[in-house]
Formats: sequence, structure tokens, C-alpha cells
Amino acid sequence: MPSLVQDRIASLLRAATVEVYEKNSPKVLDSYFRPGSDIYVSYLPGDDFGERIKIARILHDAGYNPVLHLPARQIAGRQMLADYVGGAVEQGGVKRLLLIAGDSTRARGDYATSLQIIESGVLQQVGITHVDVAGHPEGNVGLSHERLMRVLIDKRDAAKAAGLGYGIVTQFSFDPRPIEQWLGAIHDIGLDAPVRLGLAGPANPATLLKFALRCGIGNSISAVQKHIGTIGRLLKDTGPEGVVRGLGDVLVSDKGRCVEAFHFFPVGGLAKTSAWIKDALAE
Repeated sequence: MPSLVQDRIASLLRAATVEVYEKNSPKVLDSYFRPGSDIYVSYLPGDDFGERIKIARILHDAGYNPVLHLPARQIAGRQMLADYVGGAVEQGGVKRLLLIAGDSTRARGDYATSLQIIESGVLQQVGITHVDVAGHPEGNVGLSHERLMRVLIDKRDAAKAAGLGYGIVTQFSFDPRPIEQWLGAIHDIGLDAPVRLGLAGPANPATLLKFALRCGIGNSISAVQKHIGTIGRLLKDTGPEGVVRGLGDVLVSDKGRCVEAFHFFPVGGLAKTSAWIKDALAE
């Protein structure tokens, strides 16, 4: 691997961000992630919003920058949005959010999309300064490629109009090809946004496939099966080595210039993910 590519990959690993779920996360995070790192607090359907704020506070007290997931379709109305985000700002020092529609197909209240959350005006009023939105290199159910690109532009424009910083965090993939194509697409439309590129942390085969299907990688079971050859090879690895190596050339090209960090989904646990990052940097 050329030294230019190695240097680029190392810089993205050093800037890595990660998702957490449990309250005891700081004990494991300390094994790799430095104080001041952005740590994303994930949300699963049925989670208690107050518990997410408590985790943000624990992370903040440990010296990290908590970034809360905000599922638009789980927000009942403007007051709930203000209470949740305002509480996260006041109690957890939260300044940045990851906006997602959420797994539900029907909105609980006034917000069906993350764009509507941005346009609400609530975020900047309670102290949020930056929003991330989700990117889907392998597509998203029910939305064409053209529509997905348009939505990213609309969210960027809305964030700028609201005085908010804007970035994209992508879903993970087992195949570097759709990631490369997606990076090329946002480059072609002139979408000037920093990207945190999603990677699945090391895990056993059953766990990786479970998370892939739950997250809609490839949009459907049939799409996952189409990539089963690639997945099968990657499952023999200890982590996302194949994806990272496969992206080497694009990361040093104009198309990959927007990537500012790798973003890890620690599906096999934080300890495994942290160890993988350290070993990859050592190489």
C-alpha cells in the first residue's frame, strides 16, 4: 500500500468516532478514544429519552463530546423536541446531534423527517450548533438515488439557513464499491459537507449479519444475499480491513477529500473495536 494511502487511512483512524449505548462506556472508551472525542449516543426504538441524556452527561463528565441521535418520528411535538434537546444541552453539554428519521414508518407527532427537525428552529434556540444527517451508500428503502441526493442538499441548505454546522455520517457497508460510488455522487453534485464514513467494528459472523439485516444494508435480505460472497470473505477477517483497503485509492482522490474520519459501529463491542483501531494504526 503506498505511503500516501497509509498516511490518509492513519489520519482517519486517529480522528475516529464511535457509537455507544451503555452507561459504562467511558471505562472502555478510555482504552483508545481521547478526551475531547465526539462519541455518538445511539437510540433504539422504545428507548427512554431521559436515559439517553443521562449517558450524555456521563460522557461529558468523562471529558468526551456526546453526540445524541435524534429520531424525528419518535418526537411527539415541538415541546417534546425542545425538552429533549434542551435537556441534553443543559445536562449533557450536547452541542451536536445526529438526526435520523428513525425505524418507525409512521411519525408519532409533527416530524416525519430530519429536515423538518432542522427547519423547526428549535435546535439553535436551545443551544445546538451542529447537525449530522445520515448517508446511505447502499440506498434507503423507498427512495431513489436522485431523491437521496436531493434530500442531502436540502438538509445542508436548511442547516446553513439556520446557522448550524452540517455533516454526514454514513451507514456501514461490507463492500467498498457502493461507498466509492456514493462518494463520487456527492462530489459530482458539489455537496460540500464533511463525511464520517461508517465501518462495522469486528464481530462474529452471526452478529455482523444480524446488524446488517436490522440496519437495512442493501435495503433487503435479497440485496444482502447478492453480496454474500463479499460478506463471507469479510466475515473471516477480524474487522473491516477489506473495506478500508478497498477504499485506499478513493480516499486520496478528489472524491474522498470530504471524508474527515471513520465512524465505527461497534457491533461486536467497544473493546473489540478499540483494539482493532489500535492494531490497525500499529500496522
